[in-house]
Amino acid sequence: MSQAVRFYFGLFFLLVLFGMVMVFNIKVFVVDRPDAQVFSIFRSQAVNLVIAAIAFIAAYLVNVDIIRGSIKYLLLFIILLLLATFVIGTEVNGAKRWINLHFMMVQPSEFAKLVVIFYLAEVICNKRDRLGLWKEVIYPFSLVSAIVLVIAVEDLGTALIIFSTSLVLMLMGGMRVKYFAVLLSFALLVVTVLILMKPYRLERLRVWQDPWKYKQAQGYQQVQSEVALGRGGMTGVGFGNSQRKLRYLPEASTDFIFAIIGEEFGFVGSTALIGAFLAFFLLGGYFVLSRYDPFSFYLTAGIVLMLGIQAAINLGVVTSTLPNKGVPLPFISYGGSSLIVSSLMVGFLLNVVVSEGRGY
Repeated sequence: MSQAVRFYFGLFFLLVLFGMVMVFNIKVFVVDRPDAQVFSIFRSQAVNLVIAAIAFIAAYLVNVDIIRGSIKYLLLFIILLLLATFVIGTEVNGAKRWINLHFMMVQPSEFAKLVVIFYLAEVICNKRDRLGLWKEVIYPFSLVSAIVLVIAVEDLGTALIIFSTSLVLMLMGGMRVKYFAVLLSFALLVVTVLILMKPYRLERLRVWQDPWKYKQAQGYQQVQSEVALGRGGMTGVGFGNSQRKLRYLPEASTDFIFAIIGEEFGFVGSTALIGAFLAFFLLGGYFVLSRYDPFSFYLTAGIVLMLGIQAAINLGVVTSTLPNKGVPLPFISYGGSSLIVSSLMVGFLLNVVVSEGRGY
């Protein structure tokens, strides 16, 4: 295994390990009886980590051609799974995004990310000389849009991540810029309709413009996030010493975990974490540009884009640069499905990089 691949895996491992430590650090302070529930928290973390490790190893070792040959069946399965959430899904915080397997909660929209990347990589490889034609663009776009719309009913943030990645990937694959502009305009229209369909989404946009005006109501979470980052100062209040995690900041271990990191480790620690992510994505981009096989190129590009866009949106939300979207920070935020899918992505990326074996 080359030095570049080892370094990339090392970054991935350290990010996951840091995330596990931070989630435990936060969760142990927000339970009613820490002495009685520490084991339960540890067990939950351990289960997520073990499944994610198995997922990574499986993705790293599997023959990617098997996945390519099964992509139509995987697409059908993920669509059925997404539709099933409306029927048998478990509602959390007012949204039905999860299916309860008793030992863990599964979020089908997370797995849809990887399936869509595989599907588009295969489509682009088969049609890369014809994606300049509208008739060759409209079918894969329509299929991906259908998946995105099903997800957007309950999870607009994830839907936007999948759609953005898909659009950029198709542009890289040879789609004309004028088609890109048409599809982007159509997407903006649909997003507007989706926002208007659910009043809380419009409310989030209004609150985002001045969260302090609504600090005791809808802007509470955003304000607490800003307070946490502000308290951190240059070097932070110290590991474990956050005040905002003590039931002040909602979703402190999930979507807003970066705010707690900023409070405990300050500007220096936050910058170091962002630097680690930048190194991770830049090295991922280097792997993408070094691919000779077209499928490997588009698969790795899709993975790097998907994880990069998700991380950028999460950091944007926590710092009030973007409206609240409910998107986890890859590798860091609490959530079994998110960690498993992120691990699968890294596993598949390293799989094709090592398998191709050129320049490393």
